[in-house]
Amino acid sequence: MRTIIAPVDFSTVSENASLYAAQLAVNIKADLVLLHIMELPLAVAEYPVTESVFDEAGIEKELETLKTKLLAAVNNKISIRTKNILGSTGHQIKELCKTERPFAVVIATHSSSVLDRFFLGSTTVYSAKHLRYPVIVVPHNAKYQTIKKIALATDLKGVYDVPAEEIESIVRLFNAELEVFHAAKNENVINRNSVDNLLLDHRLLTLSPRFHVVKNKDIMRGITDLAKEYNIDLLIIIPKKHGPFHKSQSKDFIFYTDVPLMAIHENDLVPKS
Repeated sequence: MRTIIAPVDFSTVSENASLYAAQLAVNIKADLVLLHIMELPLAVAEYPVTESVFDEAGIEKELETLKTKLLAAVNNKISIRTKNILGSTGHQIKELCKTERPFAVVIATHSSSVLDRFFLGSTTVYSAKHLRYPVIVVPHNAKYQTIKKIALATDLKGVYDVPAEEIESIVRLFNAELEVFHAAKNENVINRNSVDNLLLDHRLLTLSPRFHVVKNKDIMRGITDLAKEYNIDLLIIIPKKHGPFHKSQSKDFIFYTDVPLMAIHENDLVPKS
C-alpha cells in the first residue's frame, strides 16, 4: 500500500496542502499520514519540557479535527493516521520517511513575502533539498486536479543522469502525458536540432514526451510560464549542486511557482507499489 506524508502546522495553507494530499491519496489508492512536529523553541531547548511549552492535548485535538474534515472531503475513501512528535522538524520527517517509505511528502509553502511561520518556510525548502523521497510542494492557492499532464524541467546538462526510472514510474502511475521544458537565457544556447539529437536515445522517449524550449533571462519564469501555457498539473524539478537548477535556485521555484511542484533527486526512492 502506498503512503503519503503531509506535514501540517494548522495554518490555512497547510490545511489546503493536506486536502491536496488526501485527494491525491484517493487517486493513487494510498494511505495518508498527517504529521505535526512539536519543535522546541531555542530558548527552552536546554531545559525540561513542561505543559506550558506545548499544549499536546490541544494539538492532538486539532489533528483529529483535521482528520475528520479530510475524511468527509474524500467520502472516507482513504485511511488517515495522525502523528504528533516532539523533536527537530527536519530530522523527524526523515526518520518517518525511513519507516513509512512514502510515495511522496506533500507540503505547503507560503509566498516568500509572508514567511511568518518557521515550519512551512524552512521545512519546505529543507524537505525539497534533502529528503530521499519525492517532495510535492503545493502553492497556497492550488487545488487538486487529476494529474493528466506532467512536465519535467531540465537544463539539458547531465540529461542522462536524471532519475529516469523514477520519473517513468510516476508518469505511468497517473497515466499522464509528459512534457519536457527547457529554458535558456539567450538564443545562442537554444538549438532545437541539438536538443532532439541529445535526447535521441533517452529512456524517457518510451513515454513519447513533447519537447518545448523557450528563451527567458529568468529561467524559473520561463519554465513556469510554459507550465501555465500547457496546463501542467505537476512540474518536476531535479535540484542539483550546480547549474540553473542548483539547490539555491530551486528555492525560487518552491516559493514562486503557481503549479504543484515535485522535487526529485538523482538518488530518490520511489516505491513501486
